[in-house]
Amino acid sequence: MLKDARVVTADSTSSPVSTNRFRPILANRQFRWFLASWTSANVGYSVYAISIVWLAYTVSHSFLIVGAVLFIEYATYTGVFLVGPIADRVGNQRTLYVACYPVMGVAAMVIGVGQLNGFLTVPLLLALIAFISILWDIAWAAGNAAPGLLVSRDEQFAAQGLIGAVGGANAIAGYAAGGALILLVGAEGGMILYGVLLVAAAILAVPLTIRPSPTPGETFGESFRAGWRLITDPPGRPLLKLAVVDSIQGFFGAVPALLITLLATSTFHSSASAFGVLFVSYVVGGTAAGLAFGQWNPRFHIGKIIVASLLGISGVLVVIVGLPSILVLEGAAFFLAGFLWSVYLDAKYSFFRGSFKPSELGRLISNMYLIPGIASSVGALSLGALANGVSPLELGSVAAVGFLGAGLLALALPGIRTLRF
Repeated sequence: MLKDARVVTADSTSSPVSTNRFRPILANRQFRWFLASWTSANVGYSVYAISIVWLAYTVSHSFLIVGAVLFIEYATYTGVFLVGPIADRVGNQRTLYVACYPVMGVAAMVIGVGQLNGFLTVPLLLALIAFISILWDIAWAAGNAAPGLLVSRDEQFAAQGLIGAVGGANAIAGYAAGGALILLVGAEGGMILYGVLLVAAAILAVPLTIRPSPTPGETFGESFRAGWRLITDPPGRPLLKLAVVDSIQGFFGAVPALLITLLATSTFHSSASAFGVLFVSYVVGGTAAGLAFGQWNPRFHIGKIIVASLLGISGVLVVIVGLPSILVLEGAAFFLAGFLWSVYLDAKYSFFRGSFKPSELGRLISNMYLIPGIASSVGALSLGALANGVSPLELGSVAAVGFLGAGLLALALPGIRTLRF
């Protein structure tokens, strides 16, 4: 259930500021193994993210198919609430990683080999994306709950920042590798590399011991219902409001990928190198945000950070579509967009992990993704169709209005703007 920490003042709970908030976390051996495995999987996802969008476009030459790929991925992720209780009830989360990652890796390699050998069709691509995404649901639910089981409540921002920074720094290499593979052999090379990194993530997960503490005697069905009561019962009601704001943000979740692709194919004349530069700039911005906020640990300002990041993304989108066609300027703007996007996500997930019992996190985070996930999948398909016939200016302007609305709504709701833990 939701802890009362949100109503406690900073003075009554704050601990002395550490000169280095990351040192105690790095001393945690189990956290280091988790970080290594999670980073390998997420670096792989970075390679996948840059590769699959370009692969879908080169196979179909249609932004509608690009949107369909993102739609299937995001729509599948909405089912994560069905597996949330598994993450909270499994004897050791290691089992989930070791079971899921290798199978996902094989499926990713089939996409790459299929494109190389000419047997990959759009229906096969979409089916394999759905299969990979189903397994990713299980690993994602467990991975998002793990920091709450491995480190203390006051260390959650630092843990999230470290995960984002280490993962982001390696993801930069992943995006760079994916971009280089696009240039040298095509996006299919990125899918094969994704498969290799998933197998490595499984191997790195073998030493893990992450044991949730489910309620004794509670059945799967009871655990499932208890997970929803975390949100619907009065103590969790602010989360319903956050889910509404999150849904608006989620609807436009595909905008970075679509806007980068649209700019690369129109403004920069189908330049694969421009595509890679903009994607990497976006990831570097997210990495910088993780380091900055991990050290700052602004746990008493979650609501304000959520509002400011949403309004900031709106402003940056206006800048992106208003800039002249100079790659270095667009790269700088996408750096800032990645920074603000990461700030929003880090604040949200740190709040979840710091405000709920570790044994509830798998269900809570999975359930909180349902409504935004539905919005994300609808948005990916709708915005993908829209991108087929509009300019970057029009797509970016629509998204800017959406983020402005989300920020103003969050500002107007006291239950959101006063969030803290």
